[in-house]
Amino acid sequence: MRLAGHLDGTVAESFEALIDGVWDGRVDTDLLERCRRRVCDLIGAPGDAGQHRSAPEPVGPPDERAAACLAFAEMWVIDPHAVTDEAAAAVRSHLSDREAAAFTIGLATIEAQARIATALGGVA
Repeated sequence: MRLAGHLDGTVAESFEALIDGVWDGRVDTDLLERCRRRVCDLIGAPGDAGQHRSAPEPVGPPDERAAACLAFAEMWVIDPHAVTDEAAAAVRSHLSDREAAAFTIGLATIEAQARIATALGGVA
């Protein structure tokens, strides 16, 4: 069950709007889906935690851009204080400033959904 189903009124609407905004195409959805899957693996969350209806099935091995974003995501989830300037620069070398900002917001949202799913037994 989706977390929004446990929320009321404007809180549920705001939460769903945030999630939809993450997956609205400002950041490549294949990239986000690869990161979502890695975040779930790292946290031990159910594999469908935070999965969005518009998320594609990733195809092929990660390219250089995806590898940089996955490395950033791993640092972010394991220890946010360990995110290095070099890791951030690698992401920014592949994404525009707008994309990098949207990616970071997306990553934070995906991580939150995965952690909530883990804590509440599959609700995300």
